[in-house]
Amino acid sequence: MVLTLDSGLDKPLYAQIRDQIRERILSGALKVGDRLEPSRELAKRLGVHRTTIGNAYADLEAEGLIVGTVGRGTFVSPLAAHLQARKAHSRRANNLFWEGFLTEGPRDDSLARLLSSAFEPGVISFAMTRSSEELSPVDLVRRVTDAVWRREGAKLLQYGSTDGYAPLKQFLQSRLGRDGIFTEECESLITSGCQQSLDLVRRSLLSPGDTVACENPTYTGLWNLLQSTGIRMIAVPVGAEGLDLDYLEAALERNKVKLILCCPTFHNPTGHTMPLAARKRLLEIARRAQVPVVEDDIYGALRYRGRELPPLKVLDTSGMVIYVNSFSKVGFPGLRVGWMVAAPRVIECLRWTKQSADLHTNLLAQAVLEELGRRGWLDQLIRRTRKAYAQKLGLLLECIRRCFPPEARVVEPEGGMSVWVELPEDVDAAELLTRARDRGVIFAPGRYFYFQDVRHNALRLCFTSLTNEQIEQGAAVLGEVLKEGIQQVRRTDRKRRAAAGVALV
Repeated sequence: MVLTLDSGLDKPLYAQIRDQIRERILSGALKVGDRLEPSRELAKRLGVHRTTIGNAYADLEAEGLIVGTVGRGTFVSPLAAHLQARKAHSRRANNLFWEGFLTEGPRDDSLARLLSSAFEPGVISFAMTRSSEELSPVDLVRRVTDAVWRREGAKLLQYGSTDGYAPLKQFLQSRLGRDGIFTEECESLITSGCQQSLDLVRRSLLSPGDTVACENPTYTGLWNLLQSTGIRMIAVPVGAEGLDLDYLEAALERNKVKLILCCPTFHNPTGHTMPLAARKRLLEIARRAQVPVVEDDIYGALRYRGRELPPLKVLDTSGMVIYVNSFSKVGFPGLRVGWMVAAPRVIECLRWTKQSADLHTNLLAQAVLEELGRRGWLDQLIRRTRKAYAQKLGLLLECIRRCFPPEARVVEPEGGMSVWVELPEDVDAAELLTRARDRGVIFAPGRYFYFQDVRHNALRLCFTSLTNEQIEQGAAVLGEVLKEGIQQVRRTDRKRRAAAGVALV
């Protein structure tokens, strides 16, 4: 039983322990008859006095949730079952009340629960594409924040332009030009991250029943966003060179497609990168079909080796590419600042949509990032981040080669934040997750990234937020789990074939 204590809270430690145990009992995580950890052992593990545990247990016993037996220990009381049922009934009643108000039914939130478990103490999580807290420039951001407050604090507390903070737009215009994307002010829009950018595209350019072509597998937040609003999605397979362009070309000939959505550089989740020739062909296919392309370049700055490739927007001579990016993956996900580049008429439409959504992106966050960029510190941070992530990726790949079974096929990316692992077709990664979680390690099974033709035999491993020690420990555990899972599937297959052979005799 994992308990977390915070001495900085006003709530006493015994009350923190009591409330966490109560929640586990009422939620059913602790069942009737389960034995609680002895107070002496729990006190030692949490680093508190035994009396603290005794007070927590005494309150729970007074509530009827636990019962202590001399010489045997402390157990979840039979009364807890009644309280669990009462809580479940209350929850059902609340849901029934709201059923008539909500337009959509409940969804599978297993991925959200998986990602939330990444924050539990002691868990080694390969599940999320998070930036490293070790590299977080807290002191630098504090210094820059103080500077912008002193300079224009009053303005930053007022409403701002929907377009974005003008100095940040100017900085981005210069930065994008350095990368080959030359824009005018009317061709860019500051957003609250890539997720909002994609939502603005949906709300501005698509209607229920419209069709889009999208990578499969892809970023889960994208297809959840589109499918939940009645958009029809054509699943274009992803291979070693990104989108299957032959498949895409045939799909465009047979369907009226409104948009093509892709992540050509360090694709999430597979890590594949589209070569230059394929990028040019994609744009030519889109031009002939007169279908705009939405390019998600959120991982583009995280290249660790190999040839630098131009974004699609650099190669775009027809103005048909909508370019989406943000600062989230280079170290500032909490600031929620991104940007879009597109033709002026498109930006005008997106701007009106954003204004109705949230008026404007957080002004302080924009000012902080502009200050970091103007002083050259942003580039320094990105270089440091790339160097650290390259080392982490190299370590993970080395551990995979050493610990994983030979049947596991690994896509070794040139950048990005994750590694894609494909297993034999009859192995279900979601079942292996259950075993790994019991040993304190989690990852994202591949099934979460497919919106059609779901494949269960893959997993994504994100490495950037982990320490070297966690990468080594986690890879060792996963190697054991994968070996056990593959061996079990092989044994089951042999038994099935043997049984079929006997039946045929």
